[in-house]
Amino acid sequence: MNAVFATCDDRPLVAVDDEPLVEALNAIGVDVTPIPWTEVDPYATVSPPPIVLRSTWDYHRVPTMFVAWLGALEYSGRLVINPPAVARQNIDKIYLRALEDAGIPIPRTRWIDRPDDESIARVLHEEGWEEAVLKPRIGATAHGMLRLARGVDTPDEALAPARQSGGLIQAFVPEIYERGEVSIVFAGREFSHAVVKHARAGDFRVQQDFGGSVTETTPSAAVLALASRVMTTVPEDCAFARIDIVESDRGPLLMELELIEPELYFTIVPGSAERMARAIARYF
Repeated sequence: MNAVFATCDDRPLVAVDDEPLVEALNAIGVDVTPIPWTEVDPYATVSPPPIVLRSTWDYHRVPTMFVAWLGALEYSGRLVINPPAVARQNIDKIYLRALEDAGIPIPRTRWIDRPDDESIARVLHEEGWEEAVLKPRIGATAHGMLRLARGVDTPDEALAPARQSGGLIQAFVPEIYERGEVSIVFAGREFSHAVVKHARAGDFRVQQDFGGSVTETTPSAAVLALASRVMTTVPEDCAFARIDIVESDRGPLLMELELIEPELYFTIVPGSAERMARAIARYF
C-alpha cells in the first residue's frame, strides 16, 4: 500500500514531527511519498494512492487556490484524510462561532470584517477590554496574530493578514502565561495523547516557531471533557484531530479545533505515532 503525504512548496519533504508517523506506517506495510499539495493531481486516474493532509503549511497564503484544490479532490472521489469537505470548513475560523452556538465555550470574541485602529478601539471600548488578541480568520502558526492594548495603535502592515480574510478579536486569556495551552490529540475517535505548550518569556504565542516550549502532559478531567464534547462535532470520517484548550478562571476554553494539517507532536510523545498510523490505515 502506498500513500501520499501532502506537504508544501517551502517544505516539500516529510516534516520532522511526522517522521515517526512515516516509520510507524512503514512498519504496518504503508509506504509514504511526500509531495507538495500544489503538485498533487486531483484527477490522477492510474491507481492514485490515498492522500494524507499533513504539512500543507502555506495554504493560508493562497486560500482560494487551496479551496479549489480541495474541491477538485472531493469531486474526483479520491481518498483524502482528513476529507476535503472537512478541511474546507476548517480553513476559516468562523467555525468557532458555530461551535460556540453549539455550547462550546470559547474566549469572548468579536468578529470584524476589516480591522483598523478605529474599529479595534471601538471593540475594546464596547467590551471593556484593556487588552485583547487579533487573529486573521484564515491563518496558521500564529500568522498575523497580534496582541492589542487600549490606546495603542497598530501599524497597517501588521493588520494586513486580518484585513485580507477578516478577523476576530478575542479577550486576552492571561492564564495562558502560567498554565499554557493544552493540545489534545485524537486518533480516530479515541484520545491519543496531550501536550502543554508554554510561550517564551515576554511573548504570548505558544508556538515553537516563536520560541515556545512543548512537553507531554496528562490533561485535567475538565480539559479532556471539553475536548470530548468538541469531538462530538467532528465528522466520523476524520482520522485525526487536535483540540487546543486553555484552562481559564471561567473554566476550559476552546482556542482552536485543528482538522487540516496540525502538528501532532509525535516526536514528543512515545507511542503516539503508532496509534495514529493504525487510525489512518483503517481508512485505506
